[in-house]
Amino acid sequence: MTSFKLDENQLRYINTFFTLTNVEVMEVAENDENIFFIIYPNTLKRAIDKNGEKVKKVKEMLNKNIIIVEYSDDIERFVYNLFYRFNVKDIKIEKIGDSYKINVKVDPANKARAIGKNGRNLKTTKEILDRHFKVLSLYVD
Repeated sequence: MTSFKLDENQLRYINTFFTLTNVEVMEVAENDENIFFIIYPNTLKRAIDKNGEKVKKVKEMLNKNIIIVEYSDDIERFVYNLFYRFNVKDIKIEKIGDSYKINVKVDPANKARAIGKNGRNLKTTKEILDRHFKVLSLYVD
């Protein structure tokens, strides 16, 4: 598990998310296009609300795509949650000592989006996973 610091923008993101959804954020990560909100287990329905109106407001206020992911201390479940929107077909996790090699198979139509431009979504997802599990590699097929 890697320690990390939140910057002023990320603290603002967390505050905005909480104010609009009344759901606590465990952590936040971002890249050029997306803000990833990692929330506590069993709070996703409350965060999304009916018709996703709360999330739409967060997106409007922060002017970025919003990705909400429920945390799990089960690495396979957490990986699934991180890639859920890309129609996960299979997850292979190899444990090597106290580290993991992860291969996620998604719907081929979604593979490019899962990886992101210049690998940015994959990189951000690996950073999120690294905060909780020691990840040697993360691949998307």
